[in-house]
Amino acid sequence: EGKNILIDAGDGPTDWSSWDAGDRIVVPFLKKRGIKKLDYVLMSHAHNDHIGGLPAVLKAFPVDTFVDPGFQYNSYIYENLLTLVEEKGCKYVEARAGGQIKLDKYCYFEVLNPPADRYFRGGSEPNENSLVLKLAYKDVSFLFTGDSEKQAERSMVQNFKKDLLCTFLKVAHHGSASSTSQEFMDWAQPLYAIISVGERNRFGHPKKTTLKRLADYGCKIFRTDKDGSMRVTTDGKKYKTELLKETESKEPNNNE
Repeated sequence: EGKNILIDAGDGPTDWSSWDAGDRIVVPFLKKRGIKKLDYVLMSHAHNDHIGGLPAVLKAFPVDTFVDPGFQYNSYIYENLLTLVEEKGCKYVEARAGGQIKLDKYCYFEVLNPPADRYFRGGSEPNENSLVLKLAYKDVSFLFTGDSEKQAERSMVQNFKKDLLCTFLKVAHHGSASSTSQEFMDWAQPLYAIISVGERNRFGHPKKTTLKRLADYGCKIFRTDKDGSMRVTTDGKKYKTELLKETESKEPNNNE
């Protein structure tokens, strides 16, 4: 029996914008595919462009378990989300490096960040303390990196270098120059690099240096601003990639 799992849900409403990626994109996408409940909802970190759309999701679907890296961030968006998680009766789990989320006999998440004994301080703290997950299914694996940056990457190379090897890499921080270091890539060695990024975003993501590094490692690169959504299906041995060409509302260009 399969599991329905969601990691992040894009922007949500703020004092200056009514845009809600959860309501406009994620919920319709899931409903169109016949999803009626979510077994797990995982948040990478507490920035609005990752969790702002989650309230719409929690209101639209029953959710069994909500997973949070646990870094306390002073944000009314994050605080309101945690209140809603409690109101909806979701099981709340704080995930730290070294932990594991077992989905079935052959499929599981390994938690690689944030560290089990501390949180990173300095720099962009929510980014550095992003929940980083490796989803492994037999011989095929996916590395979800949130917005993790240099401190987190150094820590993962030091403590989990052999676990970084992956088939598919969700490139950290929308392809910014502060992530996807050469040392990290030496161990990850992905065949595919997927960059989630807003079209014509004001930060100029993805950066040319990051794109060059990915290309130098021989990755096949996919970008949501140019290629749209991507679906990967696998039996744990072979896999198939497919671009979804359907027309959907576009996210705003404000990836943090």
